[in-house]
Amino acid sequence: MRVLAIIGLSMFAALGARLWYLQVMVSEEAMATARSNITRVIAVPAPRGRILDVHGRTLVGNRLTTVLTMNRNELDESGFDKDERLEVFTEIAVEINRSGHLLKVTDVVQSLADPSYGNYDDIPIAHDVGEDLLVFFGERPNQFPGVRVAQSTVRSYLYGDLAAHVLGWVGPVNDAELRIRRPPDGKEYRLRDQIGKAGVELMFEDDLRGQAGHKVVEVDRLGEVVRERHDLFVPPTPGDDLVLSIDVDVQYLVERELERSIHLARTREPDADPDRPGQLLPAYDAPGGSVVVLDPRVGDVVAMASFPSYDPNESIGGFSFDRWVELNDPANDLPMFNRAIQGEYAPGSTFKLFTAHAAWHEGVFGVGAVPRADELWDDPGAYVLRSCGDVDPTDPPPGCRYRNAGEKQYEAVDLVRSLTVSSDVYYYQIGESIYINPGHPDTAVQDAAASYGMGLDTGVTLPFEQDGYLPTPRNRRQRHEANPVAFPEWGWSTGDNVITAIGQGEVLVTPLQLGNAFATFANDGVRYAPNVVARIMDRDGTVVREFGPRELSTVDIDDGFRRRVLDGLAGVTAHEEGTAYWAFNSRATGGNYFPLDRYPVAGKTGTAEVRGKADTSIFAAFGPVDEPTYAIVAVLEEAGFGSSVAAPLVARILAPVFEGTVPEAPLAAVRYARSAALPLCVAWHEWRTGDTLDRLEAADPSSGDVGGPVLDASGQVRVRGIRVDCDDLLDEVLAVFLDKEVD
Repeated sequence: MRVLAIIGLSMFAALGARLWYLQVMVSEEAMATARSNITRVIAVPAPRGRILDVHGRTLVGNRLTTVLTMNRNELDESGFDKDERLEVFTEIAVEINRSGHLLKVTDVVQSLADPSYGNYDDIPIAHDVGEDLLVFFGERPNQFPGVRVAQSTVRSYLYGDLAAHVLGWVGPVNDAELRIRRPPDGKEYRLRDQIGKAGVELMFEDDLRGQAGHKVVEVDRLGEVVRERHDLFVPPTPGDDLVLSIDVDVQYLVERELERSIHLARTREPDADPDRPGQLLPAYDAPGGSVVVLDPRVGDVVAMASFPSYDPNESIGGFSFDRWVELNDPANDLPMFNRAIQGEYAPGSTFKLFTAHAAWHEGVFGVGAVPRADELWDDPGAYVLRSCGDVDPTDPPPGCRYRNAGEKQYEAVDLVRSLTVSSDVYYYQIGESIYINPGHPDTAVQDAAASYGMGLDTGVTLPFEQDGYLPTPRNRRQRHEANPVAFPEWGWSTGDNVITAIGQGEVLVTPLQLGNAFATFANDGVRYAPNVVARIMDRDGTVVREFGPRELSTVDIDDGFRRRVLDGLAGVTAHEEGTAYWAFNSRATGGNYFPLDRYPVAGKTGTAEVRGKADTSIFAAFGPVDEPTYAIVAVLEEAGFGSSVAAPLVARILAPVFEGTVPEAPLAAVRYARSAALPLCVAWHEWRTGDTLDRLEAADPSSGDVGGPVLDASGQVRVRGIRVDCDDLLDEVLAVFLDKEVD
């Protein structure tokens, strides 16, 4: 028994010792190990807010993309020498190119050299790569050290290049932005965070940017992750959504018609120079243009187009150096330049509205040589300045004689008719009278234009807006004194006032300024700051902030003046002598048979001379005349007369807008499908219209490329899951070239 007792006690003693070891020694060791582990906080990026059109359709969202990354530290630890690294880079580029994306070895090298990434970071090399590469590189870790294929969230511009200048683009935050940005609490930036670079992406960055979350992991002394602390996880908060005032369907119509007009202008042959027999005027190069559509009742921007454009989707992963140079090269007509708010142009005869306003409200009509506003007066086609004295009107000194386009004469011109036929001489008289008559303010024309917003920022909620220029004796002298080399002229003469009166000389406006000025007249004098964003909402649909009409000032417009100007501007489109009559009453000029009986349009053509280049084509309009709901301006560089290019363009836009027949804007994927299907549809049309024997010989169902567009005998093409009807597509294409209606 004693032996058994001793054995039992020994066993209890051993068990107790073991329990003490496990509870005390091991526990302390575990606690020490845990204390030696380090917790690391890893940021979880927040998705940016969406951008929607006025009807709630998503223009910009976020999507998952497959990204190939490389880790510099793992590459260094592989021990690969220079040649072996080059071989790795080359094989990576080859595999990426095989998957359908262009990647050069130099691109890989430049990405790895990006100083914004740390040595342990996974550096993006290529975006939108095929998921099959996940398997390819995953099976070859020794051959491709540090190479990974993973998914991440990127910006997605669903309509491609549509409204690109309004939407803008995003890219990695740079050092300068890190220094100057003052983000709201919780939205601080880190290197490589995405930030808006242009358009509303930049202007509303603080709203679109979400609040990053974070996860916490424990790592040991070797840097290996031991576990993730799910109890400490903080989810990210998405950014707020923007609802724009832009109607994507109208935007699509405007961009399509603008591009069409520019390409048509480029096909025109230069005209003969009337002043130089045997010589031609400058070619119609038509490098670019812009169209702006506004709602004059509240100041909303309905559409804003600038040509040429670019696809913001190209910014995903960052623009390549070569592509960035292309997009900002003047030789490529500056696709990233928003001509609607950054382009500055002489307004030409569209400026006569403001000169007429000055003449009426400053009492210029009926004083001196200026006829009364309702007095009928014959325009001789040319005007000699009275300040030049008694000179031969057929051969006056330089700077004394000014003429209409082509020196055309007009009979029975009053204020109304001066606008309808666009008599320059009528406004030359006003310009001179204002300057030489001490009873009139010298800058009456400029002051009137400024009251409509010329020479001032419009206040549009977009970045990089220019303010144009209104020349006066004072600011001309100031510019000369500030930079006499660039601005050698400092004096001011009667001739300067005369050409200013018809929107030439040094007068500069942006398309948005001009459109907003005509919108101000259309609504009887309320000048609004144009809104691009209607409201901001959170992801639950709750309105965070709403932008109503932003009234800047009012213009005092006399009722008698307004009535006469409306008659004159309506005559531009409706009267046979109106400068835009054929644009609104014929298809032969590229316009259409506009329903003026139901939707009368008031407009003004402008043809601005540019030294050494073809004229700038301009047309400003609004309608319906009695209760205007739309104001529009079209400006096309080096395209010719406003009546022959800009006015037909506006007619083609306004007709479907007023009649409610604006086509639905296709997504970028649909546009791609239609483009890919077009060659097959042309071949199908030729096959269908051939004889029976040709059809039988051509019918080879196995001839299509596997995985590419697929055409069936009924004229249906399938491209990436999208079905395209050849009859509809060919009708639309033919409508552009043959100027016929699409049913």
